[in-house]
Amino acid sequence: MLHRVFNMKKISVLLLLLACSAFATPWLGATFKRVTHENHLALRIIGVHPESGCFTAGVVADDLVVGIQGKVLTDISQVQEAVSKGKAGQVIKVDVVRGDKKLNLKVKLTDRPDDISNLTGSAIGSKIAKFGENFYQNGNKRQEKPKATLLDFWATWCGPCRKTLPVLASVYNKHAKDGLEIIGISNEDLKTLNAFYGQHASPYPLYRDASQDLWRRYGIRAVPTLMLLDQNGYIKQVWSGAPSEAMVEKLVLEVIQEAR
Repeated sequence: MLHRVFNMKKISVLLLLLACSAFATPWLGATFKRVTHENHLALRIIGVHPESGCFTAGVVADDLVVGIQGKVLTDISQVQEAVSKGKAGQVIKVDVVRGDKKLNLKVKLTDRPDDISNLTGSAIGSKIAKFGENFYQNGNKRQEKPKATLLDFWATWCGPCRKTLPVLASVYNKHAKDGLEIIGISNEDLKTLNAFYGQHASPYPLYRDASQDLWRRYGIRAVPTLMLLDQNGYIKQVWSGAPSEAMVEKLVLEVIQEAR
């Protein structure tokens, strides 16, 4: 049974990022939810990243964004277009209502930091940390530029993990040629992992997170936990529990298609 699924569509706040890719650069660096103000669309600011142009310009929680580039906000695509046509260092004009005041702020686009979990409260949207040299099996199968990457945080003693392994192996065997990479990540001792591999060989790379850096960084508290990354290494979805093969295949193919 699938216990938890988190993705950008299910999170109540959206990132003020670039239009063509939810996790691309540059960005404004705030989260918001859609509301109505004086019969028009407005974006109520939920949070502001401390390394963003919004923070520097003085945007704060509960501000209402009502205009962009001198035009009344009527559709979220106006924000996306303004950002997508810009680059880091460029200034975007943002009209904000704060209480009974209307402010005309100049927000400088910035490069998007890899870790935005302090803004979203989730690993989603952050860029996965680089792997070390601790691939204990199939490290030579790493892809240089995968179109989608699925990370499986698992343990040899975990029943649902064992149920998930053949599902992932099947999806990998079908779609590795299409740009899918799967990496199994465990924090157990090498003797235990190699003994398990001897009885349950995996076709995809396996990584030993001996220091548990990845587990702590992304708050992994249950196994199996799976993370789906886009072609740039940004986390798009996170879920725990043993998924069906049909579900895994559907999700990874969506990401692969986006990369084409």
